[in-house]
Amino acid sequence: MGLQLSKKKTLPVVLGTRGTWGINGKKVIILVAFTIPDIMVFREMHNVEKNPIRKMKYKNIVYYAVNIVDKKQVEYLIDSWKENL
Repeated sequence: MGLQLSKKKTLPVVLGTRGTWGINGKKVIILVAFTIPDIMVFREMHNVEKNPIRKMKYKNIVYYAVNIVDKKQVEYLIDSWKENL
């Protein structure tokens, strides 16, 4: 899942307000998918298999979310995404 810039580059979907990525003042990344198999793959891709999957609902849309809260991992992912822009 991502915003398609070209066939070779995609951006992750990030939920937040005004570009903030944080919980309690700490940077986090929220992985989002619309199916359980997809969110399980995202967890495995980012080495957070032990992090819980949350079932979320917004109006009639159901999606699944997993937080990445480890500071080093969050900073690494943000930096790698910046490099791919």
